[in-house]
Amino acid sequence: MGKVTIVGTTLSTIVFLITFGKGMLVLRGGTDILSHLYWAAATLVLVLAANVIAIVHAARSDRLIAELRSALEMERATRRPEER
Repeated sequence: MGKVTIVGTTLSTIVFLITFGKGMLVLRGGTDILSHLYWAAATLVLVLAANVIAIVHAARSDRLIAELRSALEMERATRRPEER
């Protein structure tokens, strides 16, 4: 899951840089405004997807950590007093 997040973030960064370059061309008098809008929409979608994947990954990790902590507490509670 972490690799997917890294790939999504990298891809969205690349698309963002392309969009930025096309936006700078539009500001300098370029006529390719529609292409810039397509790239901007793609950037927004990719960033949103990468963020959703990162949030899901973090929630899954938090749940796993909570399960491991509860298992550890149960193990500690079932130990005999001499072992402590």
